[in-house]
Amino acid sequence: MANLKLYLPAIIWLVVILILSGYPGNQLPKIAVWQFDKWVHTLMYGVLSFLVLIPYSKQFSVKGNRFKIGLFIILFGIFYGGFMEILQNNIFINRSGNWIDFIANSLGAIIGVVTYPIMIKLVPINRWLKIK
Repeated sequence: MANLKLYLPAIIWLVVILILSGYPGNQLPKIAVWQFDKWVHTLMYGVLSFLVLIPYSKQFSVKGNRFKIGLFIILFGIFYGGFMEILQNNIFINRSGNWIDFIANSLGAIIGVVTYPIMIKLVPINRWLKIK
C-alpha cells in the first residue's frame, strides 16, 4: 500500500483522460490552429507514459529491462488510447472516435517512453517521490 503513491499520478491522469475524452465535443472551445487537438492527444499520452513509468524507474534504469518495460508501457498507452476512441465512437455523446486521434495517442505513448530518460534528469520526480 505504501507504493500506491507511486501509481497515484498515473491513475489520476488516466481519469483526467477519461473525463476529457467523454466531454461533449460540441462544448469544447474552437481553436483556430489547424489540428491543434492532435498535438493535445500526443501530449496527453506522452504524459501518461511518463507517469506510468515513474513506479518502474528502478527497473527501467537496468538496461536489460528497458525494452520490456518500455514496450509494455507503449502497448498500454496504445490500448488505452484505442479504448478511448472506441468509447468516443460508441458510448460518449457528441463525440466520435477517429483513426488520426488514435495515431496521435499512440505516438504520444511512444514519445513519452523514449523521452523519459531525458525528462527524469530534468524533472526531479525521483526525489519528490523518494525513489532510490
